Amino acid sequence: MSEVIINAKITDELKEISSFIDYTGFNRIVNKLTDYSEILIEGKLASLINFNYRLNASQANMVIDLLVEIQALSKIYVIAQKGKRDLDVEFISNIFSDINNPGSSPSYLSLRNVIEGRLNNQLQQYNMNMNKSNTTMPISVSELHGHVQTLSDLINNNISTSHKARHGYIMGSLHDAYVIILNKFNWWNDKTYLKFFFNEDNPSKRSLNIITKEPRQTLFEIGNNVKTILEFFKSISIFRTKKKDQDFDENHYNAAKLLKGDSRTNSYSDKLLSTPFGIQYGQKIDEIIKDIFDSSISVNSEDIKKIIQSLYQTYNEDLNSVNSEEYRTSSVFAVNYLLHQDFGIKRFAEDFIHIDRKILFAKFFAEKKDIIEEFLVVIFIVFFEEKFNPIFRILKSLDMRQYACAFIMKRIYMIKEDNLPVFGYFLIKAIARHGKIKVT
Repeated sequence: MSEVIINAKITDELKEISSFIDYTGFNRIVNKLTDYSEILIEGKLASLINFNYRLNASQANMVIDLLVEIQALSKIYVIAQKGKRDLDVEFISNIFSDINNPGSSPSYLSLRNVIEGRLNNQLQQYNMNMNKSNTTMPISVSELHGHVQTLSDLINNNISTSHKARHGYIMGSLHDAYVIILNKFNWWNDKTYLKFFFNEDNPSKRSLNIITKEPRQTLFEIGNNVKTILEFFKSISIFRTKKKDQDFDENHYNAAKLLKGDSRTNSYSDKLLSTPFGIQYGQKIDEIIKDIFDSSISVNSEDIKKIIQSLYQTYNEDLNSVNSEEYRTSSVFAVNYLLHQDFGIKRFAEDFIHIDRKILFAKFFAEKKDIIEEFLVVIFIVFFEEKFNPIFRILKSLDMRQYACAFIMKRIYMIKEDNLPVFGYFLIKAIARHGKIKVT
């Protein structure tokens, strides 16, 4: 990598991270953090980052540090309840699906309310610890700068930290996170901001975060930085798979020669396609897989929304109708659309399933997440059965049908490699369910 991605420091971090995470993995992490409307404790964030348990603690922390560096995550601090540390860290996601108008998202409004609630409580705690008579008095930002510097000096010199400095540090971290969420050019004049802080700083310092002293980014800039990094991982994946794709094409060429009886060929290395099942059905299966992932559909967003909402309603009200011809046709259409989208289940639920806007999306998603996931598996099973019907109408034995499912899953992974789309994993899950295969 010779070009600079955002800045030199981030470029160096990406060089290290790209050795153990790919586009699909990083994209899935971004999807999990997009429109996340709650404050994340360290353990929960670590589980979102290390969703497939393939990263060690050091690698997961490197990904978190990168996201903090580009301000996709804000760190906020709290007094530690247990253990030896003086402060615990929590995180706020600054990644929103609509970076041009984040205020239109229920998750954005919910998160802002959560932070304001935290600020109300911490303001009182801070003023009480500073022995101020008025516990609702706004805090001077220059005062917070002093506490942050004091705490940093004490930690660097291995001296017990001051209780007042700790509360100042906590309030400083909340200030930084809140100003990013406010996402306003003149945030220092915002009425709600003025309930908590008043700014005595030099105007030239207003654009710097209190804790890190780094320039503060807008949600739009953060969103663009996330996109830039995703594009980097995508380009790396293309580069790495180019040689593999060439080998894959060569294997198909050699397989063709083998089937024609060309005894000079002995370089055919794909053991799956050289099995009796692979020789008989492999080419047809590969054609179906290619058609699934290469053929996109053009559809009006409102039309697809109506189709998916109808499928979901029918699934909840009359499960027997899932086997109807109309339901199966609509399921195939919906899955064809989803397999070419670059968002995850959370945005899917908000855009297509969350109809009653009187209910906060965060509450709705927490209650319905398992149901929505099961609904998706059902329509993906229907899609799988319809697409691979030419294979399964020939195979009658349960053992052969199960073997076919395992074969198809393996071929999808081999053909798509790092480019399996987000909803491709629902297809894998559906195939496993259909074939009664345990997937770890």
